[in-house]
Amino acid sequence: MFQGLSQDVLEDLLDQAVPREYGKGEVLFHRDDPADRFYIVLDGWVKVFRDTIAGDEAVLGVFTTGETLAEAAAFLDTGYPASAQVVEDARMVPVFSSVIRREIHSNPDIAMNMLASMSRHMHHFVVEVEQLKTCSATQRVIDFLLRRCVADEGPAVIFLPYDKTLISRRLGMQPESLSRILAKLRKLGIRTEQNRVIINDVETLLDYCQTERSHGQMVSNG
Repeated sequence: MFQGLSQDVLEDLLDQAVPREYGKGEVLFHRDDPADRFYIVLDGWVKVFRDTIAGDEAVLGVFTTGETLAEAAAFLDTGYPASAQVVEDARMVPVFSSVIRREIHSNPDIAMNMLASMSRHMHHFVVEVEQLKTCSATQRVIDFLLRRCVADEGPAVIFLPYDKTLISRRLGMQPESLSRILAKLRKLGIRTEQNRVIINDVETLLDYCQTERSHGQMVSNG
């Protein structure tokens, strides 16, 4: 979101921003609360959700290290469209929307960066909806893991929330299905240890994912 901004602009934007520790279960905001800030996640996990008429939760997103949440609401100066709760102890930087609006007047590049960030989020959501409709459960799990790899080859370690129900809900499956898929992926050099997913070689996983997609497209076309 702050890519391309000068050091001076960043210092002005983050002048009042102080990293904070948030405990598991802490609610950051409720739906329709005034959107007076957004969050940069330094560590931990946060879920964004809406309560359904049936009393369940529809998980709209799970956010972790390096991701931002609620910047669209803060930018538009409206109420939050959903609620957010910390699901694993987190360290985050809250950025007040009043500071953003003030700085936008003097530097339009900030607004452009925020629009680009929101566009990326929208693209991500569109891809996720498409996956829920067209991809197999295994493909959705692999894609979720690949999105959290910082490299496209070599080994990687991904930290997940201890509550696997959260991930399975986001991927449109039952927790036991997620466990079975992770077990099946051992043949690709993937293993789980508590809340860690250890990947021996990211490139192998990428190749497998691409092969599965190509096969799915052939079957669909046929």
